[in-house]
This record gives sequence, structure tokens and C-alpha cells, in this order.
Amino acid sequence: MRLSTVYARFYKSFNFDRIRAAKPGAVPRGEWENFRGQWFPYIEVRIDEHLTTVVGANESGKSHLLSAIEKAVSGEGFTRRDLCRYCEFFGVTAEQACWPHLGVTWSDVTSDEWDAIRGTLGASGPVATEFMMFREGPDALTVWTPLREGGWEPHILDGPTADRFTALLPSTYRIYSDVALPDSVPFSWIVSGNPADKRRMRDSLLDKVSSLAAMVGHDASTVVSNAPSIFGVLRPLIDELAQPARTKEDNRALDLARSLLVNLARIDPPAIAELADAIADGEDGYANALVERINHQIEQALNFRRWWVQDRDFSLRVDTREHDLFFTIRDRTGSEYTFAERSSGLKYFLSYLIQSQAHRPGTRERILLMDEPDTYLSAEAQQDLMRILRDLAEDQPERPAVQVVYVTHSPFLIDKNHAERIRVLEKGRGRDGTLVVDNAAQNHYEPLRSAFGAFVGETAFVGSANLLVEGITEQVLLAGAARSIRKAGRPENESLDLNGMVIVPCGSASHVPYMVHLVRGRDAEKPPVVVLLDSDTAGDDAVKLLKKKPLSGLLAGDLVLQLGKVGQDVGEIAEIEDLLPPGLAAAAANLCLRELSMYRAASSASVIDVELNGRPGGTGMFDLIETVLGGKNVRIEKLPFARAVVRLCEEPCEELAADVQLYLERMGRLFAELNRLRRKAEAEAGRDRLSHLVDREQQLFVRDHKRTATREEVANLLEKIENLLDSSTEAEAIRRSTQRIRRENRLEDDPLELIADMPALRVSLSALKDSLRVERQADAKAAMPVTAATSTSSPSVAQDVAYESERGGKSIESTGDEVEGDGQPAA
Repeated sequence: MRLSTVYARFYKSFNFDRIRAAKPGAVPRGEWENFRGQWFPYIEVRIDEHLTTVVGANESGKSHLLSAIEKAVSGEGFTRRDLCRYCEFFGVTAEQACWPHLGVTWSDVTSDEWDAIRGTLGASGPVATEFMMFREGPDALTVWTPLREGGWEPHILDGPTADRFTALLPSTYRIYSDVALPDSVPFSWIVSGNPADKRRMRDSLLDKVSSLAAMVGHDASTVVSNAPSIFGVLRPLIDELAQPARTKEDNRALDLARSLLVNLARIDPPAIAELADAIADGEDGYANALVERINHQIEQALNFRRWWVQDRDFSLRVDTREHDLFFTIRDRTGSEYTFAERSSGLKYFLSYLIQSQAHRPGTRERILLMDEPDTYLSAEAQQDLMRILRDLAEDQPERPAVQVVYVTHSPFLIDKNHAERIRVLEKGRGRDGTLVVDNAAQNHYEPLRSAFGAFVGETAFVGSANLLVEGITEQVLLAGAARSIRKAGRPENESLDLNGMVIVPCGSASHVPYMVHLVRGRDAEKPPVVVLLDSDTAGDDAVKLLKKKPLSGLLAGDLVLQLGKVGQDVGEIAEIEDLLPPGLAAAAANLCLRELSMYRAASSASVIDVELNGRPGGTGMFDLIETVLGGKNVRIEKLPFARAVVRLCEEPCEELAADVQLYLERMGRLFAELNRLRRKAEAEAGRDRLSHLVDREQQLFVRDHKRTATREEVANLLEKIENLLDSSTEAEAIRRSTQRIRRENRLEDDPLELIADMPALRVSLSALKDSLRVERQADAKAAMPVTAATSTSSPSVAQDVAYESERGGKSIESTGDEVEGDGQPAA
């Protein structure tokens, strides 16, 4: 079962839904909304089946929502102090006495789960896939199950029955955002999960009593003469006892370190005890060997390179220091640092990764809560964290998916590919309390902009690819279509990764050249940029400016795309609205007109698709709509029209299904071209030594696709590798190898089909960087005469001799040098 809705009433900042209660003709949805003879609608927050992002301004109730989920599910932690201060039941009289009210809806209930629930409740109703439960205090649990004839049946549970029922439900757990990995952890804590074992210390002291008795003797002179020996026995015990008391935060950090070593890396605590004994006995060689095995286990279990994309050569290591293991960091330079020498953001990111990976969800712990994980992380680290959370929310071979609910203030922790997962909270006026903003997913920019306090989410450059467009209308339509295509399960190339490609509105076509200058011309680090322009006069003028110096040196001309250059099944394309079929365009215009009539007296004018058929040459779709409405004395704006298109695509009706599909197919062709340019821009922005880059890309791909991959994913990898290549001999050999891989794996067929022979593909990918050497060895073997000398040598040795001879006696392995196109080692 999954959590689908959370209900809160009279709880902290959640009073009740005063807006719904005030709507004309509104009625309660059920008896659970009534209290003491009055209607108090619950504030309802829908929870996504995978991942829910909660945003809002300060004091809007975001953190209160997380605690409400915990208490509603478990029934633990109820207190009168949580009663909303401005609800009418907050007071000191007996009549006013009240508890906060919390509830949840569970959906996707399996038949086995329903049998257990029905048995606990003693219910006799039909098999159901969902039910509700409400707690109006610590000992007041009511479960509502659906009736066969419609409606809901209440089941009021006593204390023991409530406990048995709660034990059947998924439970919550938290990733704590204020706990960092410590610099070191005592051996004793790893072994026992506690500070140094005082009982063990006592036993050690008793073991030495006899020797101490001899050292002390019967007079002071004996003590003086034996003082160094007595000191050597007692000093370690005294040092341990004299350690300052650890705080609760210290203990949580040490628990985190133990979780990394014992739960995640699966290191046996007795092995740590053995390491401590080896150090005490001076067995340095044995101790160092154990430390190396510990580091190997951490590397394999944590797989940090997969998540920390800022440094793919990063590794977390441990070393020993008397009674402790201490942590060090090795980066791409090969140097090692302590945590004190690196940013605190790295420590906290490691903490979040360890907490998420070390947690092994059992049958119950299936709802992850996290409060403001962005506090200590940079923008890039936040995007890395997003990848971790998305991975947790999907089923994996080694564990089931968990539902993730987290609170954030940061636009970099918003998954723009799934705006339907965003929940925006705002604090109402006066006694309203926290309110849930409707349609936040359909309106891509408001009220998120207000919640973040600035329009930073769409204009910040954080090292990802950037798509410069003319205005906010293009931004809305591109983002909305990308989400709809992704939701339909179409290939990745036919959508946009809105987390990896930031869509930046420039204000107009004339402002695009200046934005290119801002992004690419001022800093040494030049992020990848692709430009999308209309095929009109303003777009043509912008293209001309971008081709002139100095802008031509900042952005390659083939990274500028005009809409009319993308092959489509429709006539002349000048603006993005021209991709809309007449039926969808008319429906979006009519939706705008209906919304307009809600706010001011407006005519009953409407648009029919017949009026938009057969656009005359040089007339855009939106221009034609304006002409039609102008004759009816009505006008709509482009931005509301774009939002209406997005809404119709995300909630298509049967009459518009064909038009929506056609529009998304056209947008898919545009996205395919933009993705091609994006990969090219990323390649040009990140060129490096050829063999190192090719090998790194294939290693990352194999690491992230351990079991299998789709043909599309392999094709994208090969295209990415080919964009890295230059005109050298080595590059041409790699191109020939990529073409062979395409043929062998039939990558031109169904892009969503899995690769048939993944082990063979891994071998081919690992050999890409050595393509030239493989070809020359094959040629040498084919041309080599069969002699007594060669026949007695192994084929591999003979091939290596021929290859090294051809290269002047120098082998790549022996020198480590890169090879330039003339066959000589690189300088």
C-alpha cells in the first residue's frame, strides 16, 4: 500500500480548510469532516506515489507537514501543545479541550494486505484498494472502509486493536539533515555501538590488580621506584575515563559512522576489534592489510563516484590513529585530505548518502522524510542529491521502492521533469493558517517563484546545459511538452531533461546575443549553451549577430537552431505556437476565455478549429487566433495561452487526444534536435585527452548500467563519445569501433528494447580507447609470416612486438603517453 493523501486539522499551522468551507454549495465529503456538530474541512495534501517535493515560504508549514505524516501514521507523539494556536478550540476551559486531528488515505492496497486489515477490523465489506484513517488524539483512531453500495463505514478502534492495526501499515523514517559524518570514530563504538565499554575497562583493571599490587608494595618508596610502570598501566584507563561527555549530536554522528562501516560496508565488528588488538600489539603489517580491506569494502558499498559527479575520482578512505578510525578524502589529484580541509557540504552530502544507502527497507519502513537537505549543499551537490532521492523512489533489484517526501527552499532540488510532484504551501491571512496552492504543476513558474523569493530557478547557470530561448512563452511550452512526453513513456531523446538543461528566457530575440555574452564571454568556465530562435525577422537578425565577432568566437554557429529548420509535417513554422494543431489551439484559446470570464465580464466569444484551418502564408497560429478574436472584440495574452496548452496536454480529453498526440510528436522532433545540439555543446565545452575521456565515459556507463541497458542508452553513449573525437588517427579508429558496436547490437531498431548480450557489449566498450592498437595488432598478425620464431612465441607477444616496432619501440603501457595522430607520443 502507498500513502496517497495527508489530512491535517487544528494541527500547528494547519487550522482547517476555510476556503472550501466558504465555497457556495460546498458540502462535507464525509462524517470525518464534522466535529462537535460543525463542519471543519481537513486541509488535504496529496502525496505522489514516488516522490513529493514540498516548497513554500518561511513559516508556511512545510516542516509541520512532515511531522503530521509521522504522527498520523504511527499515532506516536501526540501532544496538546501541537494544537493550532488560532483555532477556536485553543483555550483553557473544559469545553475547549481538544487534540489536533490528523489522518491519511492509503491506496494501492493489495489483496493480502486487505485480508489482514479486514481481519483486524472485523470488517465484512467488499475487497478494496484504499481506505482512510483519522486520529483525533493519541487514543482515538477511526478507520473508514468503503461500503459495497457506496459511502464509507467507520471502525472505532480501542487501544490494543489500534496498535495491531498500526503494525500492519508502512512506517516512516527520516534522513537527518543536521548530522554530518565525524572526523573519526573510536574502535569501541564500532564494535559495540556505544562509548568505550566501562565493564571491559573494569575487567582490564582487575586483570592488572595483581601486577599493580606488586608495584605498589607496602611503602611509599616502592611506589616511587615503580612509578613509570604504574603510570603505564593506569594512563590509558584514566585517559578514557577523563574523556568529556559526548553530546547527543556527537552520538548521532558516531552512529552514522558505524552505520557506514557495519550496515552499509558490512564490516564485521569483531574484525574492528581484531584491528585494534593488532595496533596495540604493534602488528603494523597485519593492521595495514585490514585497513586496506576496509577501504575496499567502503569503495564497493558506497559507490560514491556514481553520485558525486563533481569529481568522478573521489573516494572516501579510513586510516588508524591509536584508538580510532579516522576518515580521509582522496580526490582527482591523488592527494588525501581530512574533513577539516574540505567544505562542510561534502561531509553532509556523505551523511545523506550513507543514511539513504545504509537503510535497508524492511516490510514496513517505506516512507522517507527529509527536512531542508539543501542547507549545507552547493547547487551541484543538491542536484547530485536529487539523483539519490529519485533512485530511492524507484524499485531496484536489491530493494523495493520507498516513497520520498522532502521539504526544500532551493530551486535546485526541484525535479522539473515531474512538476506534478511539487506541493506548494503558503500561509493564509489571519486565522486561515497553512493553505495548499492548487495547480502548481500546471503553472510552471508561479507560485514557485514566490515561494523561493526570487526567479532563480530558471536563470541560474550551475554547470549543466543551458537552452536560451526568446521568452517565457517558449519556456512554458517547452517545459510542459517535455513533461507530457516523459509521462507518456516516450524515448528520452524525444523529451528534455529539465534538470540537466536549464531553459533560460532572454526576454526577446534581440536580447539573446547579449545573454550569450553573459553566459559564455565573462568567465574562464564556459557552460554548454544551445540557442533556439523563431524563424522570423527578429530571429534572423539575432542569428546574424551571433555569427559576427566577437560572439562567433563564443558560440559555434551550428549550436543555434531556428524553429523552421526542424523537419515537421506542417507548413511554414515561424513560432513555437505554429506546431499546434488547430483543434488544440482552439481549445487552449477557449480555456483562456473561460478563465477570463471568471474575473471580469467578458463576451461569450469562442474559437472553433475550422477558423484556424489553412493558415495563410506568413501568418502564425497565435496571430490567426488574435485575428479571429479581434473580430469578436476579445483579446488573450500569449502566456496564459501557453499555460492553457500545457494544461490540456497534461489532462487531455478524449476529443483532443489525437491533436495532443500530434502536437507532442512535433515537439518530440524538436527535442530530438535540441538533444543532439546539447550533446554537441557539452562535448565542445568539455574536451580533454582522447583516450582518458573515452575510457571515463564507458566506465561511467558500465558502472551505472551493471545489469543491462536499452539500445537508446547505448546509442546516446556512442554519440557522446563520437562528439569528443577529433580528426586524429586514433579518433577515426574509435569511430570505426562505434559503428561496429552499432551493427552488432542493432541500435537502429526499437530504442526501448534491452541489449541482448550485455557482457559482450562491456568488452567492446572497454576496448574503445585502444581501438587503434587493436586494429594494428590485427593487421600485424595478418601480415606476419609464419616462422619458427613467431610460431614458438605466444600470439599476444608477437603482436605486441610488431606494434611496438611500428611505433619506434615504445608501448603505450610502458610509457603511459597519449598518442597523437602522427603516431608519435604526445608531448
